[in-house]
Amino acid sequence: MALRHNSFAFTAFLGSLTALPPLSIDMGLPGLPAIETTFADAAGNGPLTLSLFLAGFASAPLICGPLADRFGRRAILLDGLLLFSIAAGACAWAPSFTVLLVCRMLQGLAAGACAILPFAIVRDVFEHGTARHQLSRIAAVVGIAPMFAPVLGGWVMSFSGWRMIYAAQATIGLLLLIVAISSVEESQPVAMRRSLNPAKLFDSYRNVLTDRAFVGYTLLYACAFACMFSFVSGAPSVLIGSLGLSTTAFSLLFGVTSCGVLVASLVSGQLSKRHVASRRIVAFGLMLMVSSAVAALALVTTAAVATWTLMPLMTLSLFAYGLIGPSTTHEALRNLPHVAGSASGVMRCLQMTMGAFASALIAMLEPFGHPALVMTGMMVVMALSAGGIYLWLLPSGSGGKPITQAG
Repeated sequence: MALRHNSFAFTAFLGSLTALPPLSIDMGLPGLPAIETTFADAAGNGPLTLSLFLAGFASAPLICGPLADRFGRRAILLDGLLLFSIAAGACAWAPSFTVLLVCRMLQGLAAGACAILPFAIVRDVFEHGTARHQLSRIAAVVGIAPMFAPVLGGWVMSFSGWRMIYAAQATIGLLLLIVAISSVEESQPVAMRRSLNPAKLFDSYRNVLTDRAFVGYTLLYACAFACMFSFVSGAPSVLIGSLGLSTTAFSLLFGVTSCGVLVASLVSGQLSKRHVASRRIVAFGLMLMVSSAVAALALVTTAAVATWTLMPLMTLSLFAYGLIGPSTTHEALRNLPHVAGSASGVMRCLQMTMGAFASALIAMLEPFGHPALVMTGMMVVMALSAGGIYLWLLPSGSGGKPITQAG
C-alpha cells in the first residue's frame, strides 16, 4: 500500500533518506581507531574514510539530479538505496584499506543520490507553506540521526568490531529499499520530465544558476552547514583530545547537543504553520548562529573553555542551523519546480563541498593552534559568511516572497 503524502510514515521515510549521510558519517566515528589498527597502511589515515565518503556524496547531486528529472524520482531512489546497501556491505568485508576507501566513496555517491530526492519530492507534491512545513518535519527526523548515530556506533563496537558498523548500515539501506519498493509511488508527472540532451541540461543549470533567490539561499545554506560541520569535525579533538572526555561520554554529549537541530526543526515547522515569513526565520537563525559562534571564540581566547561552558554555545549554534535549513531550502527551490531535481543536486553538492572544505581546513590548521580555537574560529568565519550573503545577495525587501529571476 502506498504511503499517503500527508502521513507521518511518508515524512519519516523522506527524513530517513536525508539522514543517510549523517548516519554514515557519525556512526563510523567510534570505529576509526580500530580501522587504523586493522590495516597496515591505514595508520593515521582513518579520517580518509570520511573524506572519500564526502567526495562521493558531493559528486552525486550533479549526476543524479538531472537523472531524477529525466527518469523520475522512484527509479533513482531504488537504484541509490541498492547501491548504498551493496557498498556498505562491501565496506564490512573489505580485505584492504584501499578497497574500503573505494567502497566508502561509492557509499557516499549512493547516499548523495538518495539525499537529494526528498527536496524534489516535496516540491513535486506540496506547495508554498505546506512545503515549508513538510521540510521542517523532515529536518526534525534528520535531527535525530546525529543524536543517535555515534551512540549506536559505539554500542555496536562494544559487541563487535568496526566491520559490524558498516553491516548495520547495509541493513538499514535494505530496509529502506523494501519500503521504497512496496510503498513509495512516483511523485513526478511524466509531463514534467526533462531531457538529458546536453543542450537542455545546460539550459536547466543555466535556469538554476541565474535564479538569484536560488544562488543566494543556496550559498547561505552552504555556509551555515559549514559552520555546523566545523563543530562536527572539530568536536573529537576538542572534547576527547583537549578536554579529556571518554569515547562514551563524547558520544552521549554529542547526541544531546545535536538535540538543538531537532528542536529547531520543530520550532521552524510551527512558525511555518503560523505563516511567519521565511526571511524572518532565516534572519533570526543567522543572528543566533553568529552570536553563539563569536561567544564561543571569545570563550576560547580567554582560556575559560570547559565542557560545561562550551557545549551550551554549540547547542545554540546547532539550533540556529536547524532553524535556517528548512526555510532556506524552501526559498531556494521556490521558483524552480520544472528543474527541482537539478536544483536540489546543485544545492546538496555545494553544501557538502563547503562542509568538506571547512573540515579540511580544520585538519590543516589544528597542528598550528589549539583545537578549540581552530574549531570556533572556523565557525565564526562561516557564520559571518552566511550573514554577509544574507545582507548582500538577497534583496532586503523580499520579505519571503518569490524573488524574480535575475536578468
